[in-house]
Amino acid sequence: MKFLSPSVRNRLLRRALSFQPQAAVINGDHVYWDLLSPNTAKNYGQSQQALNIAGRFDRAGIVLGGDNETILKKVVSPQLVSVYGTDFRSTPVFFLMDDHDYFDNDDAFDEIITFPPSHFMLQLGRAAQRLYYPEFLPDAARPRGLAWSSMSDRPEATSECFGTIRYGRLAEVLLYDIRRTQTLAGPSAVYIDPEAERWLMNRMKASEVTHLVHAPSNPPGWTAGKWGEWYPDVLGPDKKLTIQTPKPYWNSGWLKQHDRIMAAMSAMSDRSPLVISGDMHAIAIGKMLRSGPSEFTRNPITVALSGTGGTRPLGWPSAGFRGTPATPSQVLDFVEEVKPLELHGFTLVDFTPDKMVLQQFSWDVKSQSVEAIDTLQPFHTAELPRPA
Repeated sequence: MKFLSPSVRNRLLRRALSFQPQAAVINGDHVYWDLLSPNTAKNYGQSQQALNIAGRFDRAGIVLGGDNETILKKVVSPQLVSVYGTDFRSTPVFFLMDDHDYFDNDDAFDEIITFPPSHFMLQLGRAAQRLYYPEFLPDAARPRGLAWSSMSDRPEATSECFGTIRYGRLAEVLLYDIRRTQTLAGPSAVYIDPEAERWLMNRMKASEVTHLVHAPSNPPGWTAGKWGEWYPDVLGPDKKLTIQTPKPYWNSGWLKQHDRIMAAMSAMSDRSPLVISGDMHAIAIGKMLRSGPSEFTRNPITVALSGTGGTRPLGWPSAGFRGTPATPSQVLDFVEEVKPLELHGFTLVDFTPDKMVLQQFSWDVKSQSVEAIDTLQPFHTAELPRPA
């Protein structure tokens, strides 16, 4: 399907594993097989190539235990099993789901709005998670009844959307899927279920962990004008991003929730706020100083795009139907330390009691050999000391 081959993607992962991380986060869009979006389905799940490979899903049929399960395995196995193999058997790995993991792109038109996910999208996404990547383990500090937690067909107290990586008293990473609980309620719309937002707020107020990192499935800071983003920026008639033109079907409540979460992060006076996310198909880092009326200059929020493992040539923001590079949203005061680089790569984070250190790695499929992956070194390092 014109993505990087599984062997090359696996090589990137093995280079990351060569630094012996204690845990790994794979942030969303593991599976590309869009089924309904007018923008993308024709190139993915509804293309003739896809139909030849796997066949056509029956959206009125059950997913597990029927023909749909056979198709699902033909779709997902090459995109996950062939990439990861058994390389992570000694390294805990946490998979976040994003829009494509529900088998569609986040798009909105008069004829269809793809999210929140339909029943069939949920069944496909849940089945893929059940078969290929694990739910999040129970956490005493995370309520057992959050949305899509403690489901009757899953192990007790596990969660499908909201997770935690906890390393003693040193570090905690909050993992959350913004797609499944998305609402379309205008000024009161949310991406994250209100009870899950309350959980995030409580973890930011808690003081027993030195470093607290957010890892949502969709990044703050940058925009490519997509519908399913935190921000109202949209591609204008001049092919530049603007907030002067209303973004069709965008809900202002999403930005309100963004501002509540960012304000709470900045208010952690004894921590350096950090968000690491994916989705934007790029590597970047910057600092958020303001969002609308909310000022964060006393304790700016560092935002990093972790890098992408297998983007196809037309999948970069500046290519394909998007046609624009990722840029900071115009509702923000945002300082870019590394502007978004449309390169494959990954990010490592080291935690010590007095600081966090981010190292970002990149590989250019156009100018570097596959063998160069084995000796990649960080092209950028950022230190985030704890506030005095």
